[in-house]
Amino acid sequence: MARPPTRLKTGREPTLGHCDIQGDWIRATPNEDTFPKVRKALHLCHAYVSFAIEILHCMKCVEEDDEAAAELSREQNEKTIRSTQTALRNFREFIISKYPNELREIYMIPCKELDACLASFFVDARQKDGSEYEPNSLANYQCGLERYLKEHRYGYSITRDKEFKRSQDALKQKQVELRCKGKGNKPHKSMKLTFADELILRKRGLLSRYNPEGLLNLVWLNNTKAFGHCTGFHGSTLKWGDVRLRVLETGLQYLEWMGQESPDSKIKRAGTDCRVYATPHAPQTCPVQDYKEYAQRRPPAMRYEDAPFYLSIKPVVNLAALHWYNCQALGKNKLAKMVKTMCEKGNIPGRKTNFSVYQSCSTLSEAQSNQLVLICNNLSQQAAQSMASHSGPGNFIVSASYDSSSDTT
Repeated sequence: MARPPTRLKTGREPTLGHCDIQGDWIRATPNEDTFPKVRKALHLCHAYVSFAIEILHCMKCVEEDDEAAAELSREQNEKTIRSTQTALRNFREFIISKYPNELREIYMIPCKELDACLASFFVDARQKDGSEYEPNSLANYQCGLERYLKEHRYGYSITRDKEFKRSQDALKQKQVELRCKGKGNKPHKSMKLTFADELILRKRGLLSRYNPEGLLNLVWLNNTKAFGHCTGFHGSTLKWGDVRLRVLETGLQYLEWMGQESPDSKIKRAGTDCRVYATPHAPQTCPVQDYKEYAQRRPPAMRYEDAPFYLSIKPVVNLAALHWYNCQALGKNKLAKMVKTMCEKGNIPGRKTNFSVYQSCSTLSEAQSNQLVLICNNLSQQAAQSMASHSGPGNFIVSASYDSSSDTT
């Protein structure tokens, strides 16, 4: 026998309307006043969820900024430590050479004796080859020794306290003397990479799409010129996803650097400042075409966003093969000497470093552009003729100039 339906027994009207319980079912008839309340509750829930998502996003950004700041601080600390150790080592070697019986740690030497030793060091110290130090090098040594003494709670400051006036005056006098001799004029200053230098590098295949070393150099140079001024850009840590190939509504392709700015930077980059556009009228000198060629020559396994941008070259490369590079990042030491290496191979005189690229002019005159296009077109024709005349696969084997076995250093 079926159980008769029962009425919901409550002391007040249900908030969602009239409710009946029949069997295992509940039938509810909402009141007209209920809908605005439900709608308001849904809006509040949506607002809370959006607010929570925004908080999580902010927390993630703060965490990423903290990691970047910690990495920058760690690099600066490492440089400071090395500078302090160099100053301490050179000062100790000088003391032992002049006073063989002096075996005390320098923070154990009384201030009067230490002041005399420092004065003698600033006046008489020489480099290992017998030449005199640069004026700034002696000042850096003084600061390094100051840090070391401070770490060991020495009671005086060798840079400020009057107890070390003799060594302070000796340093100032020595710096004046060295500058009168021509020291301190930045003899090791790097020279800019000129347009003529680039033409030589292109003619000699060191900036080229047609061999692995030339292509790697070319892409590195393009990136440094286009994005080197962007705040936070570091070639040694560049990832494949940091540079994106994009297209305007007009169909013009361009490359854009997507990296984040340095957390301690007060400069904000504009949206178009870190872009380089294709040059359809001059495809042989187009940086976008260089990028696409490099992308094609990379192994498929190294095309994900976090893959290193610059890859090491295979020890032996078949120029007819599709892939020229290893699944391995190019070493930091190699990256730090990109310009120096290619200029030495191209027999370009002068001291050239990676900083030379920043000193060069990023824009070319119309005459220079035409000259560059003409040379690249000629090189392209020569490369095509060379490939066509050597049909044997064995003739495409070349020895890479980069030793991948030592490339992680």
